[in-house]
Amino acid sequence: MASAFIERVGVATLYPASPEFPNLFSAYVGDPHTKTDSGWETPSGEVYGWRWTLGRSSAAFYTTLIRRRPTWIRWSLLPAILRLCGVLRPPEELYEAGHLSIEAYRIVQTLEAAMGALATSELRERAGFPRGASSRAVYLKAVEELEGHLLLAKVFLSEDEAMYHTLVRKQYPDQVAAAERTTLEEALDQFLQVYLPQAVYANPPVLVKDLKIPAVALSTAFERLMAAHQVDLIPLTRNNSGYLWREPSAAQQSIRDET
Repeated sequence: MASAFIERVGVATLYPASPEFPNLFSAYVGDPHTKTDSGWETPSGEVYGWRWTLGRSSAAFYTTLIRRRPTWIRWSLLPAILRLCGVLRPPEELYEAGHLSIEAYRIVQTLEAAMGALATSELRERAGFPRGASSRAVYLKAVEELEGHLLLAKVFLSEDEAMYHTLVRKQYPDQVAAAERTTLEEALDQFLQVYLPQAVYANPPVLVKDLKIPAVALSTAFERLMAAHQVDLIPLTRNNSGYLWREPSAAQQSIRDET
């Protein structure tokens, strides 16, 4: 059920993170107003365990994207998301240009040298982050930095509850290559064609914040959709407008499918 939900909506967070994106918890309980809790024998606890269930079956790509919260991305949409939200330049170039910290680059070098994905404890040891609260804080900041660039992938390889880490470029070379061949305009169009039918309408300023994409590029993408009669401009607040998805007629859908 959860994997089918992700496949349908394209991008979903584990728990509520943004009003613009669906989440597995609210879909599971059937009420967007239900609050999460810290219990294990509650819906919140059940959904927490889905990270391993979905991860071990490779149901979707797992990362922290929407507002730095756990996020699932369907595989066919991953190249577009990497192009929109990630950094496709090699990590060594980012480091040399001053866009990647030495701590984050140490993690990159460690994962590049590893034969496979590394558990958190092993990665910390090999990358020079010893036990201790201060070292852990530095490590977590470096991981957050890499995840913010969509350079780091979290994978689930065994029946235990360990989380393993590897590089997106190393683990998913085909998706990265596809992202590199995709223009920003193409990536936006691909994302919106999946996102809008499920969201019904879009609030551009929030989308820009959640995905960290250029506002001008998103505005231009919506203009293309308006020209194609796929969305309508609608008022959301006194000072803000959004875009309403127009369900295609049978004839229009046939033309879209052919193209």
